[in-house]
Amino acid sequence: MNNKDLAIQNYKRFCGLEGNEYIASEFALETIVKIINTFKIDTILELGLGIGSICDTVLKYSKKNNKNISYVGTESNEFCLSQLKENIIDYNKIELYSELNQIKNKKFDLIIIDGYDDSLKKIIAYCNKNTIVFIEGDRKGQTESLMQIFPRCKYVNVITLNKNRAYSHGYNNTDHYVGGGKLIFINPTFIMQLFWFQQKTATFIKNKIRIYREK
Repeated sequence: MNNKDLAIQNYKRFCGLEGNEYIASEFALETIVKIINTFKIDTILELGLGIGSICDTVLKYSKKNNKNISYVGTESNEFCLSQLKENIIDYNKIELYSELNQIKNKKFDLIIIDGYDDSLKKIIAYCNKNTIVFIEGDRKGQTESLMQIFPRCKYVNVITLNKNRAYSHGYNNTDHYVGGGKLIFINPTFIMQLFWFQQKTATFIKNKIRIYREK
């Protein structure tokens, strides 16, 4: 099973769990795994673990590829906290906190924002020089805030041409496109800029195709 199939399979699993309105989209999971694999990510901070769809997918990727990924996450919702223990196969590998300010002396290669509502300025302390930020879903306000915080960043909205499946969480309309995410390189290396350009081009083409399909 390749990494993309792993993400799809795990998404389907979480679609059948209680609280699936708290999970990331199928495409978001695929994108996160691709980022981790491409940039050899070792340390991850997820703000808003939900019921664990992203975390469980990443830890399964880590085990499958014999990688040692340090995973730190925040979550304060009581329902989500109760579900995490049930849903994440390697739950004991998560370093879990209820609030971001409880995390001390740590910096991360990748920060995933999924349902975090506090001031984004706080994440500056947890970024290394070339941290990548992924915002799951369509959170325009958070994206604009981060672009102001990191004026040298490169940003791209990553999207897919796939539409919701019959099994997709919380959706009855398969005419809607699968949700994407916002990818931000706060201080991109040359390789990151190449990746950003590829994604920017792909998004431009996909948007043109979406417009054409609607005619």
